[in-house]
Amino acid sequence: MMKVTPLTAVLALSCSLAHQSFAGQAMKWDQVPEAVRATVLANGGKAGPVDLEIGRIAGKAVYEAVGKDKDGKDVDLVITEDGKLANMKYDGAADKAQEEAAAAKRGQKAFAAVKFSHPREITNPYLPLASLKQDILEGKEGSKTVRVERTIKPDIHKTFKVGKQTVEVLVMEDREFENGELAEVALDYFAQADDGTVYYLGEDVDEYKNGKVVGHSGAWLYGKQAKVAGMLMPAQPKIGDKFRPEDVPPITTEDDEVLSVSETVSVPAGTYENCLKVKEVLSDGAIEYKYYAKGVGCVREVPEGGDLPLKSHTTK
Repeated sequence: MMKVTPLTAVLALSCSLAHQSFAGQAMKWDQVPEAVRATVLANGGKAGPVDLEIGRIAGKAVYEAVGKDKDGKDVDLVITEDGKLANMKYDGAADKAQEEAAAAKRGQKAFAAVKFSHPREITNPYLPLASLKQDILEGKEGSKTVRVERTIKPDIHKTFKVGKQTVEVLVMEDREFENGELAEVALDYFAQADDGTVYYLGEDVDEYKNGKVVGHSGAWLYGKQAKVAGMLMPAQPKIGDKFRPEDVPPITTEDDEVLSVSETVSVPAGTYENCLKVKEVLSDGAIEYKYYAKGVGCVREVPEGGDLPLKSHTTK
């Protein structure tokens, strides 16, 4: 899996909401916004207590109440403060599977509608890959010395079909060395939507041992193993934003959450202020933290038992 990571409101709803849980406080009916009350009543709910949840969707407060689906089954209604029905959550294994399948279908439909006019022109402030030539991160991970070389490959051209669009991605080579020996080479595929969100459309991976390719673990491509591309970086990330750069079970999953937008990070390449701090939960439950500086990109990675600061940053 690539080391560097990672909004359209609709896609965030589809890809992220089904995977996050909310916990909130009960609000009296007359304390709930009128638009939310109307949606509760329109979906089989009754006037009564409504939970105000801790999480937010696209910056809007979220409420949860009991309602009915079209078949008359009890369902938890997830509603944003403006009255939009964001999701319907069911109890029970079978209903949960139905819910997840429906969410996946919504995600596929939403991503197919994302517009990509200039996908290789990746100018997101926290991930300006279009101006990058090479980043080198170097440090420790457990007992290993690790060096990661990330190089943009503008001469490599690869396209994906997204809805009715043919999207040409920007390619980055991610070359990782462990204790001086080449361990992995990955080609990562990125595209920026018209709203500034950066998506991750997959990676081709070669794993090395003693200078020879021994496997391709973690490889995946949108349209093949994945039905929805990952969200690598929201257009305007905010504290509390949650998204999935990789959503390809059983190959790999990654859940990201923005923890801060005001970190100061000092690394060999320089000192950067107002950095983005992102928490990542990986497929195996391991937790990593990544820091992104405006105009630069990823300046530090902190996997469990390790630290990989940015050593050098070269632009075109």
